[in-house]
Amino acid sequence: MVSQLTGGVKQLLQGRKVEILRGAGTLSAPGRIVVTGADGAREIAAENILLATGAVATLPPGFTLDGERVITSQEALDLSHQPRRLAVLGGGVVGVEFACFFAAIGTEVTLIEMLPRLVPAEDDEIAQALEREMKKQKVTIHTNTKVEGLADGADGAVRLTLSGGKTLEVDTVLVATGRRPYAEGLGLETLSIARGDRGKIVVNDHLQTSVRGIYAIGDVTDIRQLAHFASAQGKAAVEIIAGHPAQTNWRAVPAATFTSPEIASVGLTEREAKAEGREVKIGRFPFRAHGRNIADGELTGFVKLVADATTDQVLGAHIFGAKASELIHECALAIAADLNLHDLAQAIHAHPTMMEAIGEAAEDAEGLAIHLMRQEVRAAAR
Repeated sequence: MVSQLTGGVKQLLQGRKVEILRGAGTLSAPGRIVVTGADGAREIAAENILLATGAVATLPPGFTLDGERVITSQEALDLSHQPRRLAVLGGGVVGVEFACFFAAIGTEVTLIEMLPRLVPAEDDEIAQALEREMKKQKVTIHTNTKVEGLADGADGAVRLTLSGGKTLEVDTVLVATGRRPYAEGLGLETLSIARGDRGKIVVNDHLQTSVRGIYAIGDVTDIRQLAHFASAQGKAAVEIIAGHPAQTNWRAVPAATFTSPEIASVGLTEREAKAEGREVKIGRFPFRAHGRNIADGELTGFVKLVADATTDQVLGAHIFGAKASELIHECALAIAADLNLHDLAQAIHAHPTMMEAIGEAAEDAEGLAIHLMRQEVRAAAR
């Protein structure tokens, strides 16, 4: 049940003989959905139902989308012209990605985040490194700052009132203050399907809701709002429905943020590991000491590995720099397979490749990095 599909997706579905109904779907009874579209309403029956409605952008009080002056990430991809001055509200993944993009094409960008730091889900050292690089890209950053008001400015501008009495005039405001599960109007109340905080649909380890035969995946479950994670959940749910074994271990889900440079992470941050009461061991390797990065002229960034100090088990990996989104997958496999630092350090990596930095960071955690001076290790994340 959809409003629109890209040509490729439609072709894939039709090639597998999937019937496509266009319209709004509402749960009407166990195993039944009413689809209301241009041709009226139609009720369909199914032994199993999979909910995958995603999430929608949230707006602060007093903000109304108009597609040009006040936008979200969706409208940002369809602007009629490039704004000269842009304010980005929110320093999470979406906010920093668009701030870097617009700064790169010459827009004057101001980023406003109410928390003390950017990308709060990332490791502290990654957040610090990103803020330094964004400032070099001439992005003005206000952390610990709230937007307290919005009004019309001069010559069609938007005037923002910030905490502390500051004001800011821009041409466009991009609201990136988060997304909430799209769970309203689905008929969940009719079947008493359990809901959690922010309205998310609650599922168990097998992606089943509180009602037999109804499953949910993706952003509407609000476990992790990542497209590739939703896809993995979808595959797992279908395997479970078919009665097959399925992968539902979600502790090794990699994430990538396409800033300049990129961020990628998987597993626990150093702060999260310590909060669990673990003694941790840290390994770092700076790109400026790495042969392939030197050859490519990509010297900004580093690899950081977080491991249990007692068992050497790899708990998390955090990468800042060129191709971070590609490098993270060896670390994801290591965490999923319960590998330790020795396993990563002993794996032979082709030379010269960027992947060598993973093994180098593992060697550093063990105090065996031969391609680093100790002062380079201490300064890796500075």
